Amino acid sequence: MGRGADDDKPWLLNLNFTTPHWPWLADGDEEESARLTARIKAGEKGVLNHLDGGSLAKYKEMVEDLDRSVGEVLAALRRSGQERDTLVFFASDNGGERWSYQWPLTGAKFSLHEGGIRVPTIVRWPARLAPGQVSHEPVFTPDWTATLLELGGARPDPAHPLDGTSLAPYLLHGERLPERELFWRVRGERALRSGEWKYYRGQNGKDQLFNIPADPREQADRAGAEKELVARLRTAWEKVDATLLPYPEG
Repeated sequence: MGRGADDDKPWLLNLNFTTPHWPWLADGDEEESARLTARIKAGEKGVLNHLDGGSLAKYKEMVEDLDRSVGEVLAALRRSGQERDTLVFFASDNGGERWSYQWPLTGAKFSLHEGGIRVPTIVRWPARLAPGQVSHEPVFTPDWTATLLELGGARPDPAHPLDGTSLAPYLLHGERLPERELFWRVRGERALRSGEWKYYRGQNGKDQLFNIPADPREQADRAGAEKELVARLRTAWEKVDATLLPYPEG
């Protein structure tokens, strides 16, 4: 991250970490890595899921390694002299794995319950954002594509409209986020968030409705008492789904 002739131009560094994630390996785990590699070469299926490995201690090692790595990036940014004017965005791609702890949320990775889709998001921009703020506004990952494009002065191609909404007016000027619905689907599950309400259907095919601020654990199913709302949100989910490619089988 050195300074050069193009320092005044917006730039983007996209850094995707694979830790903490199965296989549960940290620095110095060459022997376990070799064992898994041998099993893969022998034709065994599902080895990388590492269901016979890992521990809370190993998970801790991996999280600490991630923390150190992010620290190295921030230190390099500071040395470059661009720290104050650079937005840093950090988030996970899904909810918790086997060794993580989602309380009080229900569900984990591969689920559309809150424990599978709600992740911590950290935004840091010393020149524009005051530190120590906490927001509980529901947003989703495509919003950050729209946000970064707007902040960088780029315009998306009108022929390919974005799924997300720019958060720049909210972040920089405190404007209210526009009312919209957030859509998810994965492996036979569906979900749609509209305001405080979340429509959810699991693989059993049963429509459910939860008031997320009042019931983040998704235990009080309000579908029976709010049948018209369930029907409206189901229709909204299906309208979005009809514009997408079919979800792959298997």
